[in-house]
Amino acid sequence: MGLRPAKTIREIKGQAWARISKRKPRKSFVKGAPHPKVRQYNMGTDKRFDLEVDLIPDKDIHFRDNSLEAARQSANKYMEKTLIDNYFFTVMTFPHLVVREHSALGVAGADRISKGMKRAFGKPKGRMARVRAGNPVFRARIFAKDLPVLKEAIKRAMIKLSGTFTVSIRDIKNDSKNLMRSVAGRKMKKKVEEKKVEVATEPAKTEAPVAPAANKGNPVKDL
Repeated sequence: MGLRPAKTIREIKGQAWARISKRKPRKSFVKGAPHPKVRQYNMGTDKRFDLEVDLIPDKDIHFRDNSLEAARQSANKYMEKTLIDNYFFTVMTFPHLVVREHSALGVAGADRISKGMKRAFGKPKGRMARVRAGNPVFRARIFAKDLPVLKEAIKRAMIKLSGTFTVSIRDIKNDSKNLMRSVAGRKMKKKVEEKKVEVATEPAKTEAPVAPAANKGNPVKDL
């Protein structure tokens, strides 16, 4: 079954029964929850900047992890190509909650076997983040001259997310935490999945020399 539209989960209704316990697995409400799709939370270079920009939703909303990842990639790739390392971009939310769905069949006569019970628990299908109004989804730090570039990056990110947003800009030139950071900064490494690649670089093995007749059966050791 394909991915359901965002309108099915974006509204916050009641309590989220999605507890996952590693210490006491028997007390978990959800077992076998999938891993979140957000691959990286800190991007760019963590150093001293001029402005801090937050992307804040106007109301309480749910974001699925694949939409957060799509928004992160679209914004980060644009800033990475334009600003290179003169920015620091952070994902401020984590998809803790689990999306549960009832799988339905798409064949003839499926309406008689795929309805199920009302308000049933369902099976884990993905992750989502619950964000309250006023809490930022993304946060970026840049120099003042690069503000138009960041606005374009945020615009590209908002296309991937549901709801309406407010962009908050704050001057942090004299902020104590910002002044504690170095001018050169520390560059965030990209999280790349390790892939085992077998490369045949070893030379062809040669046969061991044949021992003389007196020592037949005892192979000669290579020095």
